[in-house]
Amino acid sequence: MSLTSYLCQAYLPPLILSEALPQIDQFANPWPHIEELNLDGYQRLIRIVSEIPLPALQNAIRIYYQGVGNRLKVHWENTRLTLPCPGVTVLGPTAMARLLVENEDDFQAALEHLILGTTAEALRTVEHRQFDEDELKFNKINVSSARNARPLWTVYVFGPQVPPTSILRPGVVILAIPPWMLGVGDLREFSSRRVFDQGDLDREPPGTTAWSNATKLWAMLYDSCRVSGYRWFVITTYQQWVFGTWSEDWSGAEVTEPVPFDRTRGMTIVEMLTFWIECAREKTIFWQIAADAPYAD
Repeated sequence: MSLTSYLCQAYLPPLILSEALPQIDQFANPWPHIEELNLDGYQRLIRIVSEIPLPALQNAIRIYYQGVGNRLKVHWENTRLTLPCPGVTVLGPTAMARLLVENEDDFQAALEHLILGTTAEALRTVEHRQFDEDELKFNKINVSSARNARPLWTVYVFGPQVPPTSILRPGVVILAIPPWMLGVGDLREFSSRRVFDQGDLDREPPGTTAWSNATKLWAMLYDSCRVSGYRWFVITTYQQWVFGTWSEDWSGAEVTEPVPFDRTRGMTIVEMLTFWIECAREKTIFWQIAADAPYAD
């Protein structure tokens, strides 16, 4: 079987969330105030959020994989392709145990072992690279407060960790939020078209006008991407996935609507994620970053 055949059939198995975790429908409970998101001395430059039409993106992905074709053969003794695939691979007892999620550590372990590990191996196969190359793996970063070292959120980055040599760095940021902390309603709000006035995303207003979870997510994402310099990003709860990019001057962003983890008709998540990272790494030109806001300062 070729890599492309595997990727178009490999699927994410559903997580089994502990009944002790918060049960949400559309929106998660409001997050507490995050003082570290309030800025002093500089601004978040984002002004406009636009939509990536999923049909257009999926068409670009199909064209990309047609170019890859069937020349990349998969050797099934390769245990780093961990996602199940009908008629080819199944989940063993150890992998099944990873689907049992009782806390954030379990959530991250499932994400890393199943989808991130498989995607990294797919990228190495496409690029004919070795497993032990540091550039071709995900690096986990636990973002913490500079004030008191308390943990804030977790990101995974895929790209060079050396100092930047150009304005547009070839890499991607994945912001991973557990599904009991971010619902599909929050993600729909996050991915909706919107305009930020200058200063809207710099300091959270007090009281009843406090930021929604989706607005906090924009601030978290902006800071995470500015630190790395990567213009390509993904937001995931494992159950839902949003793909997006920043513009060159950070004033514009474009995002897809939330894509369910079990969306297997037409396109799988691992196909989309592999393609997105190849675009971020400047290995293909079938998608480009967002345009700058036309009225950016």
